[in-house]
Amino acid sequence: MKLLSNAKIFPSLKSQSILIDKGKIIFIGDKNKINFSLKDLDIIDCENNSILPGLIDGHCHPLEVVSNMESIDLSEIKFNSKDDLKKYLINTNFKNKKTLKFHGFEHRNIKESLNLKFFDELNLNIPLIMKHRTGHLMFLNSLAFKNLKININDYKFPVDSQKIHQKTSYQEQSNFKDNVKKYNKMLIKYGYTTIVDAGVNNDISKFNTYKNLIKENLINLNICYMLGNEKVEQFQGIKSNEKLYIGPTKFIFPEEISMNEIETILKNHMTISKNDLAFHAISSDMIFKILHTLFEKLNKFLGSRLIRLEHATEFFPNTYKAYNDKKLHLIFNPNFIYDHGDFYIQNQDDFDIDSIFNLNDSYKYKFNIGAGTDSPFGSIDPINIINSSINRTTKNKNIIGNKNKVDLYEIIKAITYGNAKALKKQNKIGTLKVGKNADIIVLNEEISKSSTIDNLQINHTIINGKTEYAKY
Repeated sequence: MKLLSNAKIFPSLKSQSILIDKGKIIFIGDKNKINFSLKDLDIIDCENNSILPGLIDGHCHPLEVVSNMESIDLSEIKFNSKDDLKKYLINTNFKNKKTLKFHGFEHRNIKESLNLKFFDELNLNIPLIMKHRTGHLMFLNSLAFKNLKININDYKFPVDSQKIHQKTSYQEQSNFKDNVKKYNKMLIKYGYTTIVDAGVNNDISKFNTYKNLIKENLINLNICYMLGNEKVEQFQGIKSNEKLYIGPTKFIFPEEISMNEIETILKNHMTISKNDLAFHAISSDMIFKILHTLFEKLNKFLGSRLIRLEHATEFFPNTYKAYNDKKLHLIFNPNFIYDHGDFYIQNQDDFDIDSIFNLNDSYKYKFNIGAGTDSPFGSIDPINIINSSINRTTKNKNIIGNKNKVDLYEIIKAITYGNAKALKKQNKIGTLKVGKNADIIVLNEEISKSSTIDNLQINHTIINGKTEYAKY
């Protein structure tokens, strides 16, 4: 048994003790009322600091993060011309590399066309793969196409990254398992206890990869695994468990798709699967197409399905307030305000700046709010989610959508209870109550709703009752 003493369950300022047995919380209250000898307990003194339910990353791409550990980060480099990019690539040291890999590349500041010929004429004599900042595009040279056994003529350039992922295996990385272990430790140190793999290409092979990594104790976190909408039939007869369980089916539609096409795709899907539904939803146009189709045309087919809008970037709560009782969940990425906000400001023709990641009005209209990092395309540190939600500040100290800020309590609720509810797991995780899973983080200070969190750190991360990280 484990005892957390002198713990303040945020936002309460009252010190209590929490008793854990067999991975569950079995008591919360005055430790003098515990009918066990304290000397028989594993005691953690929380020193009157705040504790939280374990954090949940409601939308991320874990093996993409692992993949990026063996590539060069370009997210802080701005290329204004083809010459800038050419000079950088030619001067890159790629000694002892079989493939030259980059991630975080942003091409939209370069007004000239970047085609296959440009990358081939660099004469690097090594396969080159550059992932776009969003993760949805890749720039390659002909050697990379040849190395991946892909026919150049079959694809439009730059290449849809989904096509590349279908041709490669994460485990082909030379240090795959070591990188998974590093990633796992990093997440636990940040206080995450559950993560949601939201890949639209998620198939049975990747699911089995996670199963093996968990079995080998390389991953300690609990994983919710979304299913790619074209892979659902692979999972017939597959059973979930506490550590690795099946989540919603993930859809991503091209912007030009019609509502009739969406209706046909979803109706066909719902005839073969009772799974919950999750949608890649960036623009207000796409959000309208999805919600109108679901609730105005297919409502009778939905049943008890939970509906998630992943990103919900340009969601206008007032427009859709009639749907706030429709099991609709908004999974925001407020860390993008910090990570990419300055890019949004420079490209205001593409974004409704004042309305992106509208947490405040979404709470006002009683939608269920969750949050995810969308890592590696957003920063993995939960402090960036929290600070961006409270302050709405970009890297260059610009303010985006100041009216949409929320307080500390509301954003912590989003990355704990809100995310749990969006997984139908609110009876097990997301809050600290007797009978729930003992997924708990202990902070280094006492916090309140109005606290600043500049110095906030995690002292302990407990997953299913087991201490997986201790600072001291």
